[in-house]
Amino acid sequence: DADNFKQINDRHGHAAGDTVLRALAERCCSVLRKSDVVGRVGGEEFAATLAETDLQAGFETAERLRRVVERHPVELGGNPIPVTVSLGVAAREGKVVHPQELLKLADRALYEAKATGRNKVIAHRST
Repeated sequence: DADNFKQINDRHGHAAGDTVLRALAERCCSVLRKSDVVGRVGGEEFAATLAETDLQAGFETAERLRRVVERHPVELGGNPIPVTVSLGVAAREGKVVHPQELLKLADRALYEAKATGRNKVIAHRST
């Protein structure tokens, strides 16, 4: 989830917001493997499925993405727009968990990341 995305839209306009979303999608694809799947789930929120990836590897991938986004502002008309993201990670470990439940778990981790300062990764293990 892009941090403070409404402020980007309010300050720079919706066209700039669209540019930021496209840049975030590109950065996701640059960090993820070809076998991973990423998509926009709404607004400024994206979700990714990393097959055959445990919680630790998922956390490390999310942290790598967080750093890439933080270190590379989005250029708009020669002006850099700083962007950060908060990420929630969940993994199916042990018993089988329905994909919707896994998404809810990742969403809870995302909201924890946002509530505790943004620009961070939080991971939750399924039980």
